[in-house]
Amino acid sequence: MSKNTIKVRFAPSPTGELHLGGARTALFNWLFAQRQNGSFFLRIEDTDKERSKTQYTEQIIDSMKWLGLNWKTPVVYQSGRTERYKHYLNILFKNDLCYRCFCSKDELQQSKVDGHFLYPGTCRNLSEHEIKTKLNQGITFTIRIKIGSGKTMFNDLVYGKNVTDHNELDDFIIIRSDGTPTYNFSVVVDDYEMEISHVIRGDDHLSNTSKQIIIYRALGLKPPQFAHLPMILGPDKKRLSKRHGAPGVQSFADQGYFPDGLLNYLALLGWNPKNDDEIFSLTQLSNKFSLKQVQKKGAIWDEQKLHWISGQHMMQKSSKFILDQVRAINPEWGKGSDIAVLIRILDLMKPRCKSLKEVISLSEPFFISPVVFNDGEKARAWPNQKTASNLIGCLKKLEQIAFWNAQQIESEIKQYVSTKSFSLGKIIMPLRLALFGSLNGPSVYDIIEILGKKEVNKRINFALETFSNI
Repeated sequence: MSKNTIKVRFAPSPTGELHLGGARTALFNWLFAQRQNGSFFLRIEDTDKERSKTQYTEQIIDSMKWLGLNWKTPVVYQSGRTERYKHYLNILFKNDLCYRCFCSKDELQQSKVDGHFLYPGTCRNLSEHEIKTKLNQGITFTIRIKIGSGKTMFNDLVYGKNVTDHNELDDFIIIRSDGTPTYNFSVVVDDYEMEISHVIRGDDHLSNTSKQIIIYRALGLKPPQFAHLPMILGPDKKRLSKRHGAPGVQSFADQGYFPDGLLNYLALLGWNPKNDDEIFSLTQLSNKFSLKQVQKKGAIWDEQKLHWISGQHMMQKSSKFILDQVRAINPEWGKGSDIAVLIRILDLMKPRCKSLKEVISLSEPFFISPVVFNDGEKARAWPNQKTASNLIGCLKKLEQIAFWNAQQIESEIKQYVSTKSFSLGKIIMPLRLALFGSLNGPSVYDIIEILGKKEVNKRINFALETFSNI
């Protein structure tokens, strides 16, 4: 590997869907590679046979594609690299740097009860005869690396100098009893053979790093540089998890969020742009990203902030683009309406929505007459029968409009109110409720224009009949 070659990887385990913390790690690796003109790889760490599932592998890959975090092919699967792990294990055996451990789980537990919180090295100095006898007896074993005295030091690109005294470590397991490599061993072999220059991952792996450097040195290999990212925390300042209601990446895709909005928010969880800017495209992020601006303090998940950022990205999209995306989710949306009308509806709804599913649900009153009304909103908008008489007068005024557009509609309604003894709100609220079924929504004048005179007449009369008993 040449000195200036930057290679990074995202290496999830397919034991569940891609979660937000994993997506943020993938993003930071991808941004770093883009900024440094390097390469970004995807590696599936599927050596845990019991927990690894093909469905999760497929879901992770689909989520990465949806996010737009493209990697240099092919995808690397640890499950297909067994012979490479054996090769490096043989090097350790050849140099007497690892050994078989025949201790059972019960024996290890008893050792802890006896006060040995670290593995005491019971099998470290077994003779060849003792080893052969145990093998002939069919006793299962793990393989442990031999750790000498001293300290392991490295400079983390986020957290700075890190020192681990070997007295704090035991001869940890590198090969399980079923013959599969542990995380710490396989990741060293893979990162070396993939020529990974920088390992960028969550700070929950800080404690693994010294162990991995020990393996690198035992194999005579040069370790990569390390950068550990702060955890994403829930509102209670504990690691973000499902109990905080945090969905996986697939959930955001299913709800019709735009990936650039989610990536924008994830980038701000631990990375500081050094100014007040908050809205970034993926290209802008890759041009600005630096590990020097990654913070050590855990970032707190703020769903409202995510919604705001997603809404900002929604507003940046053209309504024609949003229409195509909505139709991809729901081909029946707006069916029978002119494209110009649908574009107008989307122009009105964009500032109010954070996802495509929300566009679909909140725009429904443009296509379906409201028949059910919230009691609280009804009480606010339609307090008594005087409201009905006011609305009847307004409807007569609307029926006389020759040039049906929002500007003319607004002018006529305001002129009507000016001749009465009530405020504009006394007519706007019942109008909005009757026409849109809710007191929330875009401008009532725009709603009236889009619905058209005939539909407006029908909906107001339905409301008058429905609320006649108030």
